[in-house]
Amino acid sequence: MVRDNHDDWVAVERICRGMALEVSAIAGTVTESIRRAQPVYSAVIEAEHRRAVAVQMGNRLQALAEQRGLSPSELEAATDLAAERAAEGIPIDALIAAYQAADAEIWRIVVERSTPATAPLLPRIGTLMFDAIRETTTVMARAHSRVARAIDGDRITLAHQFLDCVEDPEQRSVASVIASRLGLDPAGSFLGLVWLPDLDDLEPATARTVSALPAHLAADVVSRAVAGGGLEMVTQTQRFPELVGQCLAAGSLSGRWGVGVARAGLTGASASLGDARLAFGATSARHPIRTFARDWHEAVALAERARLEVLLASAVEVAQSNPHLTETVLAFAAADMSVAATAPAVQVHANSVTYRLERWARLTGLDPRTFAGLSQSVVACRLAGSDHERTGGEHHVR
Repeated sequence: MVRDNHDDWVAVERICRGMALEVSAIAGTVTESIRRAQPVYSAVIEAEHRRAVAVQMGNRLQALAEQRGLSPSELEAATDLAAERAAEGIPIDALIAAYQAADAEIWRIVVERSTPATAPLLPRIGTLMFDAIRETTTVMARAHSRVARAIDGDRITLAHQFLDCVEDPEQRSVASVIASRLGLDPAGSFLGLVWLPDLDDLEPATARTVSALPAHLAADVVSRAVAGGGLEMVTQTQRFPELVGQCLAAGSLSGRWGVGVARAGLTGASASLGDARLAFGATSARHPIRTFARDWHEAVALAERARLEVLLASAVEVAQSNPHLTETVLAFAAADMSVAATAPAVQVHANSVTYRLERWARLTGLDPRTFAGLSQSVVACRLAGSDHERTGGEHHVR
């Protein structure tokens, strides 16, 4: 970049040289502000972080003092740092925000120390700094993306290997090694999950990958795509279902979720994933999230659909043909066999609830006012609802 008015620039150079002598102290202040604003930088050793900020600020000040753009070697330093931060798991937006914090501090001090001689040069200083920000942002984004893609590719491959090995008792020792590489504790507690995204809300290209998850959740799971467009996952973040619930409440992560029971060790990881598959099998449009801990009885029953349909075929047919009776039976079960509590749930008089229960008993031979009759009736109603959804062309995870 060609210099203009070099004689007038001496005053700017003097300010930059003075700041360069203080760069360690200035970098310390900037580093503290970055770490407060960007908690992800806790992954970076603070002393190393401070040193890197000092180097980058020094390069900025050197270029500004000489009234030029960043040199190839200075841009290379920014490129190398971006790659290093990507390897440490620092997101690109946090990295760029950190650079902007350093530039903002340089600008603040330059303005603070400005004199009548340098004041007319502030627009020129601003242009040089803007150009430097644009150049570094471009090279950093490119380097960060390259490393992040490589890391994600390796993690996806390892994740598939881990989930394959963890379900093979003869490969558990291999799974233990892979777990450590993925940052998991092989002896820790694992939670299995199955997610079938709502394809109406996701692009087909992302629906089958963990990239469909928000970054703060994707980092905490090991996943693989499965037939039907879903994801199977294990995590050691026990608050994961709670975080998913928050996302659903906010309108994201729509679809169906099956959540397993937290279980210890690699054997537990396999078992919890099995829990999640069973829980997922009990999901429906009305109940998009099922947890094995709460819904195990229904999940297990639906998993044995083929066996049970032989025994409950007539009751399933009645349930499919009489949705108002099905609704009443299920509401009666949810109300702990209370007719009075069932009535407002189905918006009819208590006498109508009694009539419907009696009619169900006559049509099916199952008296829902007894424990055995009600439990079998609920299974029949769930089978009927599940069969209806299956014939509706829905995707299903294996």
